[in-house]
Amino acid sequence: MATTIDWFGGDGSNEIVPAESGEFDTLGFFGAAFGFSIRVGEFNQTCRVTNDDGSTDLAQIPNLKFFNASGAFVAGELLARELLQIDNDEATLRVRMFTDSSVSTQNSAFRAFDRVDINNGPSGVLVKAAEIIKIPSQGVGSGNTFWTDIAGTGDLDLVDQVAASSVHSWFVGLTASPQSIGEKTDLGFYFETEFL
Repeated sequence: MATTIDWFGGDGSNEIVPAESGEFDTLGFFGAAFGFSIRVGEFNQTCRVTNDDGSTDLAQIPNLKFFNASGAFVAGELLARELLQIDNDEATLRVRMFTDSSVSTQNSAFRAFDRVDINNGPSGVLVKAAEIIKIPSQGVGSGNTFWTDIAGTGDLDLVDQVAASSVHSWFVGLTASPQSIGEKTDLGFYFETEFL
């Protein structure tokens, strides 16, 4: 069975291409704008699609900035929202899977790692994640109520998608905070799922 997995900004407008492409294959977390640092202990104000070392900007993708255990600032808004009030297209990432026949999914998970071993946490950066499940017409979504710290074997478990389809999408909100000074490039993301 042929299967492909693509990564986009949550709004679906900008693809993050596979790592082996050597192109714009990196999700970059920045301060107030592209190239601006995030202060130690603070969280990202912008998210960009960029290259491996973060030196070239391709496009902005939706940004979530940690506010508290259950809330975030969405795309620079002045008032924070609860995670359950954030729409799918406001999530940081959309992971989309295509199959050549209809399948259901189970045991899906998302994690952050050091780009060497998926069981190692990222180096020098705290990453929090939440699954976003809410369409704009809903008052309250059904995704995660609280942020989860993800690192190495600390997965964000994603909801099973039991309705059979040839296309499945997961929306993941991400926020990052450096724990020491300096550029943080030992950070990658890993997604896995079972389908039948």
